[in-house]
Amino acid sequence: MDVQVFVDLQDKLDQESTLREDIKNAINELYKTCRLASAKLAKAHAVPKSQTQEVTDAIKPQFETLRQNISTLAGLIQPVTFYKYHDMWTNAIQSAGSLVVFAIYLESARLATPDDIQAYLGYRVNTENANITEFVITLEEYLNAIVSLFNELSRLAVNAVIVNDIQRPQEISTFASELYAGFQLLNLKNDNLRRRFDSIKYDIKKIEEVQYDLRVRGLIA
Repeated sequence: MDVQVFVDLQDKLDQESTLREDIKNAINELYKTCRLASAKLAKAHAVPKSQTQEVTDAIKPQFETLRQNISTLAGLIQPVTFYKYHDMWTNAIQSAGSLVVFAIYLESARLATPDDIQAYLGYRVNTENANITEFVITLEEYLNAIVSLFNELSRLAVNAVIVNDIQRPQEISTFASELYAGFQLLNLKNDNLRRRFDSIKYDIKKIEEVQYDLRVRGLIA
């Protein structure tokens, strides 16, 4: 028996183990940046709409770091192994995407497009679900990032009242309702995405309750 076959196999296993460790380290750095960016962006909940530009301006250095973090991760992945290791980083990419989606809403009260995601994070959203020839952000990751926005909007509606920004919940309610209607046009097959989408109704309900309370108190028409 030629034992060299097993020696070669062990070399391959060692290489894969090393690659997995490198990927884990890159993901940990990505998560670290996401946590810092999230902490800074959370300040938007404590200020009126007129001051949110200061919050989004302050987070721009973190978006540059996110681009670098994702670039480091992408440099470790070959197209042929993209889906082999994809589960390792998908949650981190969703977290980064949700930060972009929330920041763009705060800046311009609109939904972030796939082009926005690419501009902020440096990699395109694979909207065509085409064969992987490069590192991409999947369509599911983009949609999950949008779902995360509903939770931020429900919190923002409540906190806007706390900082005496009475008109803002109405704007949030209109935007959230239109976004929810758009989501209902999708025939979602991904189980995790479907479950998360089903939870949106609770965020919508919270926003509507804020609206109701303001009307009952005569603070809005």
